[in-house]
Amino acid sequence: MGKMILFAGKELPAGNDIASGASFQGRKVIATSSVLADGEEHANTSGVIAVSWNRGSALSCRSLALKCENEGGLDEAVLIFDEFYFATKYRDSNINAQIIEELIASYQYLAQELVSRFARFPEKVGKIAFIHKSNYGLADGINSSSLRSSGVELSNPIVASASGAFKAFAENMAAELAEGNSVIPILVSCEPNNDLSKRDSSLSVWLCEYMDAIDNLKKPLSPKQKVAWVKAGAKSPSGLGILGF
Repeated sequence: MGKMILFAGKELPAGNDIASGASFQGRKVIATSSVLADGEEHANTSGVIAVSWNRGSALSCRSLALKCENEGGLDEAVLIFDEFYFATKYRDSNINAQIIEELIASYQYLAQELVSRFARFPEKVGKIAFIHKSNYGLADGINSSSLRSSGVELSNPIVASASGAFKAFAENMAAELAEGNSVIPILVSCEPNNDLSKRDSSLSVWLCEYMDAIDNLKKPLSPKQKVAWVKAGAKSPSGLGILGF
């Protein structure tokens, strides 16, 4: 089996396609699940190891990272914020501490824990990818009559602000890692009209190929390249820059 990759943020079963896409690329896949009790795990028919993740618990983030380590060591981690998915899930929700933990703090807890784990094994360069799948918000609906009449699910203020928080955290975490050598950050932008981002399995295959291309670079990515958002479906990176914009 090849590299081990973790998908977190779009829990199984909603995240089945993105996890399975990496499995087809020869990765050993661990993915967070919403249907398991805390501490449980199981393997599905695609060979994906599903593990529980209590988003509001820093301890659960530590346990998740340790699980990956015990499975043979993590090579790649992918944190996904799918705004459309959350817009549907939290359609009628009022803001509360639990939602803030789930949509904002959870990613920060887990990213910090994963970076810390990667740093413990300096002989192996890890990768942490932040996938930001944006969505239209209520303000966009006010400004666009065609969007209002399309019937698309618009993000309420809670989800829209959490989406912005994820993007800001991701790019500044990437900046914090940009000068180091133990972890390569990858920022992936998926706009609502991006056809590839609408198919999670294809998005996953592209991401795996993109990360493989980074491994084969003759010249490492520069700090500026590491903090640049890459559009889903972009061409493979080269030592001269990120192509496909």
